[in-house]
Amino acid sequence: MTTAILILHILTGFLALGTAGAAIGTAKGGLWHRRAGNIYVLSMLAVTLTTFALVAIRPNLFLFVIGIFSFYLVFTGWRAAMLRDGQPRWPDHLGGLAMAATGLVMMGLGLNGLAGAGGAQPVILLVFGSIGLSLALSDWRDWRAGPVTGKARIARHLTRMLAGTIATITAAVVVNITFLPALVTWLGPTALITPVIFWWNARVMRGAAPA
Repeated sequence: MTTAILILHILTGFLALGTAGAAIGTAKGGLWHRRAGNIYVLSMLAVTLTTFALVAIRPNLFLFVIGIFSFYLVFTGWRAAMLRDGQPRWPDHLGGLAMAATGLVMMGLGLNGLAGAGGAQPVILLVFGSIGLSLALSDWRDWRAGPVTGKARIARHLTRMLAGTIATITAAVVVNITFLPALVTWLGPTALITPVIFWWNARVMRGAAPA
C-alpha cells in the first residue's frame, strides 16, 4: 500500500513539474496554457493528497504543513484565474484560514526548533510559515478593499502559480540533489525565482504582456 502511494506521489510530481513548465512556456490565456495549468493544479492536488496519505502512515508534521503550504499557493493561483469578478467565495476564505493557521503552526515549530536542537528544518519552517501567513493576510486585506480584478487579478494568478512552481521545483531538488546543504536545496529555488516573480508582476502592473 505504501509503495503504491509513493509511486503515485512520484509520478504526479513529475507530471506537475512538466505541466508547470508547459504553462509557463505557452501563451498566457491561450488554450494550451489553460490546459497545462489545469493539469498542473490536478497534479499538485494528487501530490498533496498522497503526501497526506504517506504522513498518515508515517506521521511527519514537517511534511504535513509543507504540503498544505505548497497546495495553498497553487489553489489560490488557480482561484485567481477562475474568479473573474474578483469576489472571493467560501473556499477562498477557508483556504486562507487554513493557511493562516498552518503558517502560525510552522512559525511556532520553527521558533521551538531554534530554541532546541536548531538545524535547517526550523529555519525552513520559519521562512515558509512567514510567507504563507503573509499571503493569507494579504488576501483578506485585498478582498476587504474590493474585488481583485484586471491587472491585479492577473498579477495574483501569476504570483501564486509561479510560487507553486517554486514548491514543485523545490521538492524535485530536495529529493534528487543530496550533496548540497539542506538550507540550499530547500530555500535556493525560492531565493532564485522570487526576483523573477517581482519582475513579472511589475510588467503586468505596467500593462505589458505577461508572456
